[in-house]
Amino acid sequence: MKTKQQGLTLVELMVVVAVLSIIASVAYPLYTTQMQKIRRADAKTALAAVALAQERYYTANGGYAATLSSLQLSTELSGGRSEKGYYNITRLTVTNSGQSYTVQARKRSAAAQADDTTCSWFQIDHTGDRTARNSSCW
Repeated sequence: MKTKQQGLTLVELMVVVAVLSIIASVAYPLYTTQMQKIRRADAKTALAAVALAQERYYTANGGYAATLSSLQLSTELSGGRSEKGYYNITRLTVTNSGQSYTVQARKRSAAAQADDTTCSWFQIDHTGDRTARNSSCW
């Protein structure tokens, strides 16, 4: 009595590998794009925290703080880095004798967000006006 062998042929195996590689080539770019969008929340949260701290400082002192270290912020934010570390908090500019400010978050070149060219920076000012490199970022 002859037994029938079971298993995959080399051709069947190559078809499976080809299908999986096509699926992966479509899924990976979508995954990385989605992860970039998720990481952008780190910049938005950091800027919101700085804006809130600036308003507290303004209420107590009659003007906005010129440095992050003057504000009641977390250690990371006081040091100029967002909570998750994807963005640097830069360009805290106080003008008009302390009556207005602008603060900006820029992607860190050494972080996972370094490849995000669409939304490389975010900015907020004393009026709550939010701007970014691309208008679709906020």
